[in-house]
Amino acid sequence: MIAAPELKRALPEAVGINPKGIERFMELVYERQIALHSFMLLRHGKVAAEAYYAPFRRGELHHIFSISKSVTSAAVGIAIGEGRFGLQDKAADLLRRHVTGEVHPYTAQMTVEHLLKMATVYRRAPYSEAEGWINLYLTSPPQHPPGFSFAYDTAGTNMLCAIVQETTGQTVHEYLQPRLFDAIGMGPLEWKSCAGNINNGGSGIRCTTDGLARLGQLYLQGGIWDGKRVLPEGWVDRSTARQVDNSGAKTMLDGKPGYGYQFWRLRNNAYCAFGLGGQFVVVMPDCDAVFVSTANTQFVRDGQQQILDCLWEALYPAMKEMASDGAGSANGVSLAGASGSAADGELAKRLASLQLSLPPGQAHSEPAAQVNRRTYRLHDNRYGFTACTFDFAGQASTLSFTRAPGAEEVILGFGIHHWVTGTDRVFSGTESCCSAATWVDGQTCIIHMHLLDTVQMVMLICHFEADTMMIQIVMPGIYFNEEMECDLIGAASE
Repeated sequence: MIAAPELKRALPEAVGINPKGIERFMELVYERQIALHSFMLLRHGKVAAEAYYAPFRRGELHHIFSISKSVTSAAVGIAIGEGRFGLQDKAADLLRRHVTGEVHPYTAQMTVEHLLKMATVYRRAPYSEAEGWINLYLTSPPQHPPGFSFAYDTAGTNMLCAIVQETTGQTVHEYLQPRLFDAIGMGPLEWKSCAGNINNGGSGIRCTTDGLARLGQLYLQGGIWDGKRVLPEGWVDRSTARQVDNSGAKTMLDGKPGYGYQFWRLRNNAYCAFGLGGQFVVVMPDCDAVFVSTANTQFVRDGQQQILDCLWEALYPAMKEMASDGAGSANGVSLAGASGSAADGELAKRLASLQLSLPPGQAHSEPAAQVNRRTYRLHDNRYGFTACTFDFAGQASTLSFTRAPGAEEVILGFGIHHWVTGTDRVFSGTESCCSAATWVDGQTCIIHMHLLDTVQMVMLICHFEADTMMIQIVMPGIYFNEEMECDLIGAASE
């Protein structure tokens, strides 16, 4: 990895952004309880706002999930520009040596372009990362000819990585290191692989918020960085244009205005790279701007749309309106206001002091004293816990589980109306986490846990009735399955 110069920075007003719009954006995120981890706003090639919600910090690698698809699209564009293969080349031909079964005529006609725009032969593609996954993809029974309809297909993006590797002799990570990552200073970066040491193009990258911003800025600049062409001429326009109708998509992003080559179209002539849970690189050519976020919105269906709504309601008008008359409004709220060094200083302070949104509720409940340090014997459960004890001690609160008499306790630490960082010993065993709890009514305390590395959420809904207690374990996200969700029911010990 080659060290890159810092992105240029400017005060918001210097690049035509009313700072009140940035303040309004932060207010909307708080009001709507969006679990934002970071955001960055660039205009005219300069960073006008950058924030990290503690415990997330600048420079940390973050799962970007399906933004990886857009990086894979860039790799395909570079490889095509070098003459390695073409858009109309057949996937089965390019990967012939990996195929051991019969390829259906529909699948035999499937091209690189079909994979790029997710108009393959599958309504629901077979997915595997184990040995033989390429053969599985190319020999499974298709549902229809290629090119007819959009169907979201992570396995198809992995196939694109396999094609790049097959034709270049390098993993996509190795191939892109000098051509993209070093060229724009996108590191550090990690990229996990499927069997065969083929990068998981659909969802395997971890990188920084700064790295995402650089990717967006590269696309805003038409594939040119510091005067040098990084992406082939015309590739940005082609890959981000509406290539296929995505009315059948199950994901809502500003409605369903179309899909390109692993990029989503948005309102206001914008487009984005999008990853599960609110990872965004939004490019707004009409504003000469890029917006980037990392987050975890998996607890709310289509929660990622809330981030876009905040963008369009606050940041977008702060750029569009100020460019015309120096003031504006966002959703009926005036963006005009104080400016100058004092206001700039206040905004900078606020950006530097953000923390992950706390769950709604109260810090105290009268019944808390009745259940504090009380042990509950648990019914049989899939975790094998036999008892649990709550200790409500403010920032040092704990929920302790035991599996057998004399066995070491498994302790979940949390703060009351305050985030506490530590290590999850209950669910993942070793992952860094932050946890906080609030009382939502006199008998119900909810503990929220964020696993920081996998961007996973766990919610424990603890309800108390006389001498009986129940903990409902809810796990929205992709790394834990429904089998890990359960109810722990217990009775107070004498």
